Amino acid sequence: MSSQHSIPRLQPDPDELDFDGLRRRGIALLQDLSGHQWTDYNYHDPGVTLLELLCYGLADLVYRTDFDVADFLSNEDGVIDYQAQALYLPQQIFPNQAVTDLDLCKLIYDALPDVEDVWIRSHKDQESIAGLFTVFIKPHQSLLSRSKMAVTELQQTLRQQVIQLLSAQRNLARDLDEIHIINPSMFTLAGEIEIDDSRPRAEIYADIYFRCAKLISSGSQILRFEEALRTGMRWEQLFTGPLTNRGYIDESSFLDESYDIDVVKLITLVRHIAGVKNVRSLVLIDEDGQVHEHLQFDHSDANCPVLQFPKDPQQIHALHLVHGRSQHATLNTDPLLAIKSLSHDSQREVLAFNEQVSLYLKKYEFEYDAFRRNRSDFNKIVQLPEAQHRDFSGYWSIGEDTPAIYGINHFGVPKSEPPEVHARARQLKAYLYPFEQLMANYLASLQHLRQLYSVDAQLDRSYFSQYLSEAQVPNLEVLYNANANPYEVAKILREQDQFEDRRNRVLDTLLAIYGEQFPSEELKRFDYYHQDCFEHHLIQSKIRLLKQLCELSSQRGNASNLQEKWDGNNLATLQKRIRILSGGAIEPLSHSLIQHLQSEHKLISDLRYAALLQKQIGIPQQIDPAQLISIAKNPTPDQQLAFKLPHGAICEALLKFGICWENYQALASSEHHVWLCLRVAGDQYWPLCLLPKNELSDFLVQLIAYLASISLQTEGFHLVEHVLLRPRSSTHQREIEFDFYAHRVSIILPGFTARFTDIKCRLWIENLIAQHLPAHIMPEFIWLDFAFLAQFELRYQQWMDQLQTYANHGYQGDVTALDRSADQIIAFLKKNRHPQANRYWI
Repeated sequence: MSSQHSIPRLQPDPDELDFDGLRRRGIALLQDLSGHQWTDYNYHDPGVTLLELLCYGLADLVYRTDFDVADFLSNEDGVIDYQAQALYLPQQIFPNQAVTDLDLCKLIYDALPDVEDVWIRSHKDQESIAGLFTVFIKPHQSLLSRSKMAVTELQQTLRQQVIQLLSAQRNLARDLDEIHIINPSMFTLAGEIEIDDSRPRAEIYADIYFRCAKLISSGSQILRFEEALRTGMRWEQLFTGPLTNRGYIDESSFLDESYDIDVVKLITLVRHIAGVKNVRSLVLIDEDGQVHEHLQFDHSDANCPVLQFPKDPQQIHALHLVHGRSQHATLNTDPLLAIKSLSHDSQREVLAFNEQVSLYLKKYEFEYDAFRRNRSDFNKIVQLPEAQHRDFSGYWSIGEDTPAIYGINHFGVPKSEPPEVHARARQLKAYLYPFEQLMANYLASLQHLRQLYSVDAQLDRSYFSQYLSEAQVPNLEVLYNANANPYEVAKILREQDQFEDRRNRVLDTLLAIYGEQFPSEELKRFDYYHQDCFEHHLIQSKIRLLKQLCELSSQRGNASNLQEKWDGNNLATLQKRIRILSGGAIEPLSHSLIQHLQSEHKLISDLRYAALLQKQIGIPQQIDPAQLISIAKNPTPDQQLAFKLPHGAICEALLKFGICWENYQALASSEHHVWLCLRVAGDQYWPLCLLPKNELSDFLVQLIAYLASISLQTEGFHLVEHVLLRPRSSTHQREIEFDFYAHRVSIILPGFTARFTDIKCRLWIENLIAQHLPAHIMPEFIWLDFAFLAQFELRYQQWMDQLQTYANHGYQGDVTALDRSADQIIAFLKKNRHPQANRYWI
């Protein structure tokens, strides 16, 4: 028996979707269908020939399916619109908002090039409020001397920049307590270093000073992204934490609790500088002339070591560079003697050397400053998939591969043949047409995968088709009906297209890429406003989430910016996220939940609204439920009425009961008019208005939509961070438990909208908010009616305005009014809090 000694060039498809696999399955199906009538087959059997042609066509479909995903998503120019496909770039999807103290250090160090080092101390002792932190900033200190005025201006500028940055990046239940600008302690170098002639002496001297200064002063090192990628780092590693635009920052240096500067580290660094042959001695000298071989500072010290180029040109020779062997200094010799040993140098040479070193230092500092201020161009760094546009929908009839005697290719049947031969050919072509149309539709779906897997809100189908003409199937049009058109095929296919279900599953897949899951079932249970079009509303909500996913995911713990005005653009990310997940209105959030009720609508109490109804002319004295008739719902309104809200006012009962069609009944008034009645409780009915019979259904559709829009605009919440309510003045006293401020928030919600009056819906909203809050924050939920919510917003507006003023003044100034406003907020929260304030447990 011969054995095969080579690997077959063509491997069979493990899924049996190649020609041989499809042909085997087709023959097996034919044998099962034929049963005992099946005897054998020949290769010239027309049925087998057609089977093989269909298998060949299906194999071509499988082949087109195996192209790169990028090719399916590219447009006609071969470009992928990543935003439209909800495919986000690494620099967009990987980073997150600064959460930990290390993240904040990286953020400050990257965003502010004038910061040489930064560390943060969170308040963890029992006497402090958890959630507060203090920032220590070490400004960049030039090696060349600066005026005291310039240093003071730099410190003030840094203070304002840090406050502005941390206000924009503030997390929930956290706040900046203090900022300390560290004062520098000046040191210079002394010693003896042996050099060669590979570089100018002044350049080597400046290089030594510059590198030693960075080792002593700099708290971290920035590595260009290109260099980090060459070391083997992945994008998910580079973009861990907040996005740094200058390069990759190693956070390990921020973990050090103290500065430990040893001359051994400096000697090791200097030995690797080009032009240095040997380091004979090296020490640090402070401003008082004291020699140090070891420095140690911790983060509680008010000063930090900084290396500075000597101001006196004569002192520059304390660090002595020599060529070859020298007997001037040893490790135990006083380094200041190096100045005396060079007394024979002329003053001109000293000044010239000092000027040369200064020029080199300016060059090094300029290059370093340019590097710190340079922003990376991620478009040049990140390599995106390259796509090639392909025409997947191109179709060519399988009839072209049949024997010419079949008469169904482009040659057709000779005209000399009798009519019955032409008829048989057309019959065979008609028999194959459904198979060809299915394959052509499959290719059309491949061509439109880009539209299906996108955030296109206008998409209205999940199956796609193409109209076969004689260009694809020769002599086909004789089989079409005289009135046939390209839309007939799409119309037939749409009858089988469960668009809402398939589209929702596609969007779920796109969300799953990022580990997100939409609460579809819960929303369906508590969505009172889109009962007739819920699936479509669900699609729109998922698209909204996908479009804002980067912000809502990476900044999910983000709080409002205290330096900006309290408005709809300055809200916590949690508020925006919950609005989408709960199926809220598409309109942007407003800082006030009831502003539209006060400006656009007149909201009154239920008693006052009932009194308005009693003043109507011709109102029935008593409504007998037995005389009421149901109102048929017209899915397609006959006319667009000029809608006007009955009596120009609404009440809480109207919002609650008025969004349900079943709560409305009609009461005959005359031959052509009826009273529109609303059931508000049990058998109690309100006669809302008198309407013509032919306008009743259309008016009711608009009324329900109008009331639903009012509730949707109102359904949001205010988020009060207790840590921001802390006393700002040391003399301000409050009688309140100490743990009230730490990791606590109060969620203020309207309790009078249509679905927020449902206790089960309230529990779902509470659970939804708690799930998306940071795990360490305890929420308290307070549901208010309209009057109490209006009172709260007045107090909240005043407090937020004063807090903004205080933050914009650098957390300085008179805080008496701010503390009083906080007192009012705390008193309101205590008065309206739930009896079981800690009833919610995750």
